[in-house]
Amino acid sequence: MGSEKFMLSAADYIIFAAMLVVSAGIGIFFQLTSKKKTNEEYLLAGKDMSILPVAFSLMATFMSATTLMGIPAEMYLYGTNMAFMNIGFIIGPIITSYVFLPIYFANDVSTAYEYLEKRFGQMTRKITSAMFAIQTLFFTSATLYAPALALSAVTSLSMWMSVISVGLVCTFYCTLGGMKAVLWADVFQAVLMFVCLFAVIVQGCLLLGGIGNVFEIADEGGRLFFPKFSFDLGAHYTIVNIFAQGMIITMSSYGGGQCQVQRLMTLRNLKRSRIATFISIPMIVSFQLLCCLCGLVLYAYFRYCDPMTSFNKPIHSADQLIPYFISTTLDHLPGIPGLCICGIFSASLSTVSSAINSLASVATEDFIKPLFPKLNVTSFHTKIMSLVFGIICIALSFIIASLGHLVKMSVILYGNLAGPNLAVFLLAACTTTANEGGVILGIVLSIVLASCLSFIPENKTDPFLPLSNECTSVELAQLNSSFTSEFSNLQNYTNYIYSNATATPFNTKQQMKCEY
Repeated sequence: MGSEKFMLSAADYIIFAAMLVVSAGIGIFFQLTSKKKTNEEYLLAGKDMSILPVAFSLMATFMSATTLMGIPAEMYLYGTNMAFMNIGFIIGPIITSYVFLPIYFANDVSTAYEYLEKRFGQMTRKITSAMFAIQTLFFTSATLYAPALALSAVTSLSMWMSVISVGLVCTFYCTLGGMKAVLWADVFQAVLMFVCLFAVIVQGCLLLGGIGNVFEIADEGGRLFFPKFSFDLGAHYTIVNIFAQGMIITMSSYGGGQCQVQRLMTLRNLKRSRIATFISIPMIVSFQLLCCLCGLVLYAYFRYCDPMTSFNKPIHSADQLIPYFISTTLDHLPGIPGLCICGIFSASLSTVSSAINSLASVATEDFIKPLFPKLNVTSFHTKIMSLVFGIICIALSFIIASLGHLVKMSVILYGNLAGPNLAVFLLAACTTTANEGGVILGIVLSIVLASCLSFIPENKTDPFLPLSNECTSVELAQLNSSFTSEFSNLQNYTNYIYSNATATPFNTKQQMKCEY
């Protein structure tokens, strides 16, 4: 990397540590205050949770750190395509709340896959549970590793210390406090996630002269448009695949994903579970739209000096844009970069903690109990499973780091298993003639087909939208003034120039050079 890394201040580290301490403290609190030590209390919070924390948890679990950093990157590179996925995000949960939730409550299941055994047979339950465990383990490990990698690339934050500290704290409060700790920690972490997005958007709008200028610049740069209508499987984005992605992701998650289903089953009845689902929808859409707006802000700010292609390439991938923007524009505000970093890692914590808790539930309910029917499975056994899965996720993060392509493969694996998983639940809920043999054959064939489609090359006529790298070294130095902290006099000088140069938005590159 051509630039110095942004050195986090003591205030930033204190805030980051405080976030981890609060998360761990939530686990300790619920361990000490839990009156019932039953497995139902540990995994389903006694089925007596309030609606609002469950809704927050549904949103925080669904939106990971890869969402927080990945969607702005996609907007920066491809324009407003991703914003239209919200249509599917609205419709999918509504469908599942009327198709699947009544079945789960009628059968009083602990895991979603318990219902599949009642509908098809024990083998179907084991296969789908194993599919969930495999896809969740790899995706969760990638979720833990990806933000640490992006942040370590532009800040002094150690990647391995980040992975280990976040992973251990997450495992700690999941193991101690169970589902109640996870739900309330998700509420705390969801707030930090929104704070991070608001900080980026507000700072960007202040530097660019208002949100109106952001949209004007994005429009001039060709970032505002409606997705094309096409059935081309190799195209990066079309209105068809965007809508299908939104529908399949949410229906698979809310209908056949243990992470979301387990949260919905912590409520005492179907009505309250539906209300939590409906409340989570605007939360998810709001978060997604804020991520999209972040992407437009990033494009407007870097429109003449793309940091990925400029003379010294301070960053090398688009998912580093948000950390890079934070480190170069908010560095003069003590503690604010640390607060934003907390928001990014909170997105990881919420997803990872939900996964660990759900993996422990699937392991005990779908595998241990059927294999050892005489064993009296208690919360102690489930806590051991939470601890084991937490350690496995951390270990897999190290493996993914040593084999970088596994990050992409983890996402592909998640998608290839999520579709067949949803199909099984739809067959179970919507048909009466499907049997176990046909379902298992369908799972195998659909995984093979999905895997083949994953390797269809993307259409090479669908490149990134235009990016500018015509700025001079002086101009980029002014944008990256925080990276010259080693030279204090130059730092003060460039900060002064930068503050005056960005007081009003520039309409042309020539005007920008004239002002400088």
